[in-house]
Amino acid sequence: MPRSFLLALLALTWSCSSPPEAVRTALDPSLVAEAATHDLGGLAGQARIVDLTVLIGEDLPAHWGANPPFARWTNNWFTKDRNSYDTTAVNSVGPYYSQRYVIDEHTGTQSDFPAHFVPPPDSGLPGAGPQGLVTGDKYPLSRMAGPAVVIDVTDIRDQAEPGFSAPITVERIQAWEADNGPIEAGEVVLFHSGYSDAYYKTFPEGARLTYEPVVLKSAPGWPAPTPQVMDYLRAKGVWHMGTDGPSMGPVEDGQPTHLAGLSQGMSWEELLINLGELPTRGAYYIALPLKVVDQSGSPSRAIAFVPNE
Repeated sequence: MPRSFLLALLALTWSCSSPPEAVRTALDPSLVAEAATHDLGGLAGQARIVDLTVLIGEDLPAHWGANPPFARWTNNWFTKDRNSYDTTAVNSVGPYYSQRYVIDEHTGTQSDFPAHFVPPPDSGLPGAGPQGLVTGDKYPLSRMAGPAVVIDVTDIRDQAEPGFSAPITVERIQAWEADNGPIEAGEVVLFHSGYSDAYYKTFPEGARLTYEPVVLKSAPGWPAPTPQVMDYLRAKGVWHMGTDGPSMGPVEDGQPTHLAGLSQGMSWEELLINLGELPTRGAYYIALPLKVVDQSGSPSRAIAFVPNE
C-alpha cells in the first residue's frame, strides 16, 4: 500500500473529541488521537470502496434471534396519504419525506463497545471494571480503523452441531500467520466465513441466520473466536476486529468471548458482509457508528478502501 495513501487514511480516523477523565483512564489517554486536518482529494483514483454493511429492513434478519425486529414508518410525506379506509394515513405538515425508526442498538452491521458486556466498576456485578464506563459515544474512532487483515475461515462454516459454532482457535490464527506473516499492532482483524453472504436473505429464508441456530437450535451457527483468541490478539496490539457472523461470540454462549475482549478495551463489528472482496492484506478498514449517549453498541457503516491494481 503506498505510504501517502496510508497516511491519508490514518488522518481520516483520528478522533476529534476528548472523553471524560474517568473514561480517559480506562482508555489510556496516550492512545486517544487528537484532531487533525486531512485532504480527501488525496484518495482520488487510488482505491475503490467496498461496502461491508448489510441492508436493514423489516423483511431481513437484521435483528438477533427472537428479539424485537427493526420497525419504521413514514413520519411525513409530500402530500396527505390516504389508507385503505380513505382516511388520513400520514398527517403531513410539509412538502418533504421522512421516516421514524424503532431499532435495537445491535441491529444489522453493528459495533460492540466495552460497556456492552462489562458492568461499570461501582455496580458490584460479576465482571465489573473500568471498561464498563466506556460507552460508544466515548470510544475513540482511532481504534475503529486500520490496515485490514482478513483471516479466511470459510472451510469451517457449518462444521458444527446444530446450536453450536465452530471455534476459531489461537492455533488457527498462528497457522494463518505462518503463511501470511505476523499480525501487527493496529491492524484490524476480520474473520471471513461467508456466513452473511450465504444466509442474510429475506424471510422466510432469513430465519437461517440467527433464529434457527439460536432459538430453534436446528442449524449450526457461524464460526466464532474463543476467549483465548481475544487475549492473543490484544497482546499483539490489536484493538479492533470484525466478523461476518451475527455475533463475535459463539451460538452456545457468547458471554466469555465478549467479556474477554471488551474487558480489555477492544471493539468490533458484527454481521459484516462482502469480506470475500478484500485481499488477505492491503485493504484499509473503517467503521463509523452512530453517536448516541451511553450507547452499548450501534448500527454502523463499515467500508474498506481497496487499492486499485
